[in-house]
Amino acid sequence: MMRSFFNAVTGMNAYRTWMDITADNMANVNTIGFKGSRPIFQDVISSVTIGLNTVTNTIKSTTYGAGVLVDSTQKLWTIGNFKQTGINTDLAIQGRGLFIIKDPISGINYYTRDGQFRLSRDGYMVNSGGLKLQGFRVDERGKTVGTGLEDIHVIPQLPPKATGQIRFLGPTNLNSASPPPSVAFDPNNPSSYNYKYTITIYDSLGTPYQADIFFRNSTTAVNTWQVFLRADVDPGNAGYEVSGDWTITFDPAGTLIYDNTDVIREPSADGLSFVYYLNTSNLTVSYTATTGTTTPSGGVFPNIGDWRIIVGEEVQATAGVVGTTIDNSYITQYASDFIVTVEQNGYAKGDLVDVYVLSEDGAVVGVYSNGKSLPLYRVAVAVFSDPEELTKKGSNLYTSISTPTIMAPGGAEKVRSGMLEMSNVDIASEFINLISAQRAYQANTRVITSSNAVLDDTINLVR
Repeated sequence: MMRSFFNAVTGMNAYRTWMDITADNMANVNTIGFKGSRPIFQDVISSVTIGLNTVTNTIKSTTYGAGVLVDSTQKLWTIGNFKQTGINTDLAIQGRGLFIIKDPISGINYYTRDGQFRLSRDGYMVNSGGLKLQGFRVDERGKTVGTGLEDIHVIPQLPPKATGQIRFLGPTNLNSASPPPSVAFDPNNPSSYNYKYTITIYDSLGTPYQADIFFRNSTTAVNTWQVFLRADVDPGNAGYEVSGDWTITFDPAGTLIYDNTDVIREPSADGLSFVYYLNTSNLTVSYTATTGTTTPSGGVFPNIGDWRIIVGEEVQATAGVVGTTIDNSYITQYASDFIVTVEQNGYAKGDLVDVYVLSEDGAVVGVYSNGKSLPLYRVAVAVFSDPEELTKKGSNLYTSISTPTIMAPGGAEKVRSGMLEMSNVDIASEFINLISAQRAYQANTRVITSSNAVLDDTINLVR
């Protein structure tokens, strides 16, 4: 008789817990990145009596239940709806991953689906609690540098950078129908070259200067061009303070040839992309390669022998053969009009104007007043094989004793910029859960009332 009282009490406790969990879910229906929970109910057995019917040779049992308990709560990791906010630093993850944020005081990493970040006055991307978003540092072309996590820091002022690299881009074509000039090269004589292209270069103080790139069809070898770089940085001094000469050769199909002399190969940081450079360290003594010591503004340029003139690249694991063509040549030689597309890596000082995060790959880009948009970091994403290992810490944060897989966004884990992930709580389902928990609680109270009535009848038997 007394067992029914205790069983009903366990039911009341369990369904009261369910109501608590449901209330917490409904309270967080508008909490960014919130993941709802559900109780895991388990029955409790007090005793089991097993007997054997010797006539039929069957086993029969009598089970006495001891009620129910809530063994644990399970977080529901379904993705909530995405809400567009228009704020560049609001982020959402399309996938199972979580953002990694670091407490600057304790140095502890936390994990969250809440992507409400902002830029602090020190330039760090932080959440509402001041915890710093973690990411991977990248170079100017967006390639990851190293593997360690760092605080994402957007520098408020971009210092000037001296030009030390010129990259030809497609489309760039040298007109093979242009006849070789009949006179020696002279930058001041247009008849001594076939084409001139002007770019702006910068010294170490960010002062801009004009530089000319001259293209001359060789008079001594077919499918060969001489390239001349000239910059008169200081008009008060005779000559060109920045100058360098190179030779490039094409095959009869108009594709650039890798010769390992003027055009050499250097592996990139990942060891797979092989980039071809015009490098003055391999020039013959008949070529010139000079830079001025200082510019009129007091700045300097890198030594011209350290400049990289990138003319193509090839993605492969083994070195190419000298004399073969460059598969991905940026410069071609066809019987068509001259067209040159060039970029250089120098710039003047710039102040931060805006910051945004690219969707998909999570690149954090700073936009500066000098017109430079510079990739700085890629947001890091943590993926747990079993999300139930995560423990809630409040403030939309989780911790874990397990080590997650940390990766850059892309593939299955994508970052969405200007969006936030809403709570995955379904109000309609939670109302149904609330009613179910309420009715189950009421039913268990009726069990206690009925058991009490039966107990009263039993006691009254002796009156």
